[in-house]
Amino acid sequence: MAIDYNTRVQGRIGQNYGADGISVDMRQNRTGALVTADESPKYYEMVSRGQVFSLTLEAGTTAISAGNLINAAAAASTQFALWNPSGSGKNIALLKFGVMVISGTSPISGLMHSFSATAPTIASSAVDPVVCNNVGLSASCVAGYLTHASGSNLTGSTQLKTIRSAHIAFSAGTFAALGGYNALEILDGDIVLPPNTAWVPTWQAAGTSMLVGYSITWAELPA
Repeated sequence: MAIDYNTRVQGRIGQNYGADGISVDMRQNRTGALVTADESPKYYEMVSRGQVFSLTLEAGTTAISAGNLINAAAAASTQFALWNPSGSGKNIALLKFGVMVISGTSPISGLMHSFSATAPTIASSAVDPVVCNNVGLSASCVAGYLTHASGSNLTGSTQLKTIRSAHIAFSAGTFAALGGYNALEILDGDIVLPPNTAWVPTWQAAGTSMLVGYSITWAELPA
């Protein structure tokens, strides 16, 4: 097949608008340069299509559970966890992780992100369950989740293995006079849960009478 080297690739000056399934011209600016840009807001595409969900535990009622400590044993009592069931057909990409220290004395150092090589076998259970995705529609997430103010067994999980540190660190000390402390880590999908794995935030130690809350935001994408 002959190649026509005189063929010109042309675009369109100005914004393009279209529906799913149609073709549009590449976009150029008024000097003819190709225009590329990140979609704004950043997560709009996934959120608007119902692929992003959030889970919270506003406040624990007991100190950090054994299942939220580094190298927690299989099926340990856990206050906050997210998992991807076997056969879900989706990958779970973590986007944002938040932790709020409410009261008590924190342990030295901070948090880790930990995996279980097997997803728990229990049904999802939460103080504040996922009732909708982040576009405000009815929930249709594949994820399993547990939030429990005092802790509940993560039945079916394996011993936790640390993947990396969270970009959140605390110095040992009391939060009583500070009115709490809130921290947010932007993950942007650098931790992904394939089917039949679980994620748990884990601390170096439980601290002293330390009460915390958590939140996690994730996207569910084809595996």
